[in-house]
Amino acid sequence: MANLGYMQLVRGCNQYCRFCSNPASGFMLDLPTATRQIDDFVRRGYFGVILTGGEPSLSPIVPEVASYAAERGLHVRMITNGSQLAKPGLAASYRDAGLRCFHVSIHSAEPELEDFLTGVKGSFALAMAALEQLGAVGATVNINTVINKYNADRLDETVMTLCERFEFLRHFVWNNLDPSMGRAETNRDTAPR
Repeated sequence: MANLGYMQLVRGCNQYCRFCSNPASGFMLDLPTATRQIDDFVRRGYFGVILTGGEPSLSPIVPEVASYAAERGLHVRMITNGSQLAKPGLAASYRDAGLRCFHVSIHSAEPELEDFLTGVKGSFALAMAALEQLGAVGATVNINTVINKYNADRLDETVMTLCERFEFLRHFVWNNLDPSMGRAETNRDTAPR
């Protein structure tokens, strides 16, 4: 199994997922600290680094971090809600900087349900546009889904719908909801049976 280091670039996010267990704050990683962490991952013999958040694409240092990590020999990934990657050119920019794999968080292939779960109207459309942008630049794309009461009985439908539309998808990750913290603690309706 590959050793992967996690690097939280920001704690803020532009979505308000009903089940998020990662409380937002004003934290934003600076480039000198990021390069020190990357150097530490390399020293430890890590295979790669996963850029996380909040929403990591809100960080202005993504290209520099990805480039530095790739130059040091690390495989660079990002966990993202895709909202920023819907913008034309950003996926190509990140790929050119060294980002090779994107884990896009999509919790339902039903637009209304996705928007409800993320707390942002239009988030489904942005995620679909992000997948189109990522597919166009040949990026490796995985789907992350948090299992919750609203999607637990429809996970197979989400996989089938997304794979029919985006043939390059090969891997889905299902994450358990943590009901003990963050918004999941407040929105108890999200806990699966």
